Amino acid sequence: MTTIKVPDNIPTAPRWLLDLQEWRIQPFTEVPEEILSSEGYGVVSYTWGYIAQWDKPELDVPEGVVWKVPTTSKWPLSKAREVMRKIGTRYIWWDWMCVPQGREHELDPKLLRAQKQEIAKQLHIYKRSTRSIVWLHSTSWEEESALKKVLSLEMSRPGFVDPAIVEAYTRKVESWLRIAQKDERWLKSGWTLQEGVLLGDTTLLDGHGNVLSDSRFYNGHKAVVRDLSIPVSVLCHNLASAYFIQSEGHDPDSERPGAGQFGHSLPKSPESVIWLRQSIKALTESGLVGFFEFSPLSILAGKNSRKYGLPKDSCWALVGAMELENIEVDYKFPMEEIKRRFLAALVEKYQAMMLFLPFPEGQSEKQRIAETEKGPFQWTDIVDGALLPVHLFGVESHTDPELPEEKQPILHFSDEQFRSEELRIKAPDGQKLGLFHLSKNHVTYFRHYRQDANGLRIVSSKSVTLAEDPLLTDAWFLPLWNVDKKGHVRGKRCLLMLQSKGLNESDQPAHAAFGGMIDVWGTGYEKAEVKEIILDPCI
Repeated sequence: MTTIKVPDNIPTAPRWLLDLQEWRIQPFTEVPEEILSSEGYGVVSYTWGYIAQWDKPELDVPEGVVWKVPTTSKWPLSKAREVMRKIGTRYIWWDWMCVPQGREHELDPKLLRAQKQEIAKQLHIYKRSTRSIVWLHSTSWEEESALKKVLSLEMSRPGFVDPAIVEAYTRKVESWLRIAQKDERWLKSGWTLQEGVLLGDTTLLDGHGNVLSDSRFYNGHKAVVRDLSIPVSVLCHNLASAYFIQSEGHDPDSERPGAGQFGHSLPKSPESVIWLRQSIKALTESGLVGFFEFSPLSILAGKNSRKYGLPKDSCWALVGAMELENIEVDYKFPMEEIKRRFLAALVEKYQAMMLFLPFPEGQSEKQRIAETEKGPFQWTDIVDGALLPVHLFGVESHTDPELPEEKQPILHFSDEQFRSEELRIKAPDGQKLGLFHLSKNHVTYFRHYRQDANGLRIVSSKSVTLAEDPLLTDAWFLPLWNVDKKGHVRGKRCLLMLQSKGLNESDQPAHAAFGGMIDVWGTGYEKAEVKEIILDPCI
């Protein structure tokens, strides 16, 4: 019986690399140092698992591969090998050849362990690579396609003067996105969502290995991954500006040329507002809005547009995209445990950024349970992309830190000691969290961000006073950022604390329910100080 030798694991580097020149894989530690230092290694992002023919092993496999490499039903290995040479390095990390393939019961235990380790450290593998390509093997740049239309949105966007044109064009964009994701599997895979985030500057190659060139792309030369997100993100932002104008009555930026001015021309009707909100939601849920590094809430909001081989991959496939390094990847964990661990790691890394969310309207009401057969909003629903990021509507106020970094509140979600969904907000050592409450006579303005079935919506003093809104009665605010002034009053972007209890008990944590983000401009604060707040996900 042949003994399988598996190189030792290197936590921040690939275990094997493929030598395209010699057509063999070899341990990373045996790749000549002069080659790694001069040209490094390349990586490729593409999809192939959905067309893998596991019952037809590939014959022309590289030397040194000790597992069965499947063929694919769409293209031969020789074609893929030809495209891989476009990377421009001798050594590449190519998961088809550099990660042990096969189902769990088919692999030697040592290879199975190596497979899991290599998948878990893709963040490091991609970060350490020097060159990369994205292979859109179902696409041809020589042919017209929905994907090419999406990439060209910035070039063909209308003048945004006629509201009918705006609405018709936006609906076309939504249709192009759906067709592009159907035609090109790379836009639907959960694993390539992660890879796209990590490879934002990577060139997009079509099935023949060709590039799409135009001087108006992000790098001024050829289409890269960022060009999939930038035009859709800009359109989404412009629609959000239009909704802001509809709800607030003024342009968030009167000096901004052209793009958002059509908001004043749109019909002042409930139907127009609903259409805007639904379009913003649809574009965001496509997964291409804010498709960048350090954008966890945007990525989560779009994750459900992707397909995953296993439900648990909806978390594990995004570990690298979120740059989560201190999380144990184990498929033996139950799904709910995976979600808790995933959210705990997100909160640990991104802190208050993870709360930049709207209040989920109706989430705790009986009709929501009856209509959707799902219980009240829970913290792990954030991991499922249930809430849209508030920054989509942050089109007017520019934020600055409310407190120096060393005085920022510290967030912690769950741990091994308590299994319930518990989010704690603590003051830095030796300090206290400063909360404030405003009486109805001291509110200059407020803007609360909420979400219902149609997407995000703004509730503000434009339509109701703070005292008349039943949700905001007796509300307390935890300031996180400063926002622009209204008149001479400095605004504060806050976490809204609902049904607060124990604010005067200095030796015990206070309790409150999550109310989402709210901007408040006011004077005459009533203040309270606490060391810690336990925040419940719903009222």
